[in-house]
Amino acid sequence: MRLTRKNPGSGGYRIPMCTQKTLRLEWQQSDLAIYGEVADKLGRYEDLGSLEELEEILNRIKK
Repeated sequence: MRLTRKNPGSGGYRIPMCTQKTLRLEWQQSDLAIYGEVADKLGRYEDLGSLEELEEILNRIKK
């Protein structure tokens, strides 16, 4: 299931809280950190590569 929704007209995204199974905010060494499904999914996506790298791969596959 997709966690984000596009913001109309802005090109940005939002994460409706109704899509979250778990979400935890916690202070870690003077920084506020987010834990839960959204952080785990974003981390997995970032481990795949940058957006630019992924777009380049997709463009090569489409040719």
